[in-house]
Amino acid sequence: MVLPDVPHTFTSRIRTHRITDYPMTELPTAAICTPLDLEYWALRDLLPRHRFTERTERGTAFAVTELQGRHSDWRLVLTLSGRRNADTAVAAERAIATWRPQVLLLVGIAGGLRGVSIGDVIAASSVYHYEPGQDTDAGRFTRVETLRASHGLSQQAQLIKDEWAGRLGLAPGETPPRVFHRPIAAGSQVVTGSKSDTAALIETHAGDAHGVETEGFGALAAAWPNAGVEAMVIRGVSDLLDDKNPAADQERQPRAARNAAAFALALVERLDPGPGPFLDPPAPGKREPSGPAQTTINYIGAIGDGADITVGAMGPNSNGRVVAGQYRQSPPRASRNDRERIEGDQP
Repeated sequence: MVLPDVPHTFTSRIRTHRITDYPMTELPTAAICTPLDLEYWALRDLLPRHRFTERTERGTAFAVTELQGRHSDWRLVLTLSGRRNADTAVAAERAIATWRPQVLLLVGIAGGLRGVSIGDVIAASSVYHYEPGQDTDAGRFTRVETLRASHGLSQQAQLIKDEWAGRLGLAPGETPPRVFHRPIAAGSQVVTGSKSDTAALIETHAGDAHGVETEGFGALAAAWPNAGVEAMVIRGVSDLLDDKNPAADQERQPRAARNAAAFALALVERLDPGPGPFLDPPAPGKREPSGPAQTTINYIGAIGDGADITVGAMGPNSNGRVVAGQYRQSPPRASRNDRERIEGDQP
């Protein structure tokens, strides 16, 4: 191909490609869903010096930042998932489809059972959906469904020591909240009394549950069919079944949400996203985008002796590359045929 000495610019007239590519810096991603706004802001408040980018995809709002971990930086995606299992499942699935995270966490508050105290944290080993069953003339037969937290996350959560509480600003000598690695129960009922029918149902069919809430099963159900997504539910205990007090909730709920948020961030920070349970490498010859990355790219350049160009890419998820190369000398002017070959031969 013969190129002219006179600098000559070429633009998208050459060729426009539809491509899928990685951003210039690819980070492993952890998505955190929070049912309530106080749980969402508990996470944001623990990251005061982090710059968040707001992003909306198909009506769902996400806040994105970076979190420095022990082994790697992480892209952290926060979203409000809404109450109830069904709403949470939809929000979690949307987060997975949009960001393709390696880790999905549901973080928030719960009612406490079986000896936990207000402020304690439950890193749920599994979640019971206690409401399914069969109602017959002979009575109701409960068929509890169970989803387990990812093995890798459960292992890492159990290795976290009291240093996770450093974000809580505890007074010297103050005992950190306890952490329980036990099941929780998730249904559509807000349970406010230990003598209620729902409390009796949980005691009979999910008797080792240490917490009760209304969203955790939906989060794990969304993650379950998505290979490569590790999922867990993390809850701070804000009340006990026989100690539900709206006035006390004003202090207890923010404290419980903050405790759960601090533990969740500590968990993400200690994860190793290398090849293994948290980040599997793409299959040979295949590159999967990490987020909304289908983009039409227009090539812009300048060629010729002394050619010079400045190109910029701006906006969320911007990416690009600059290619420089040497070309052989050519006659002072290019013929029309040469120019046509230039435009036709560009990749």
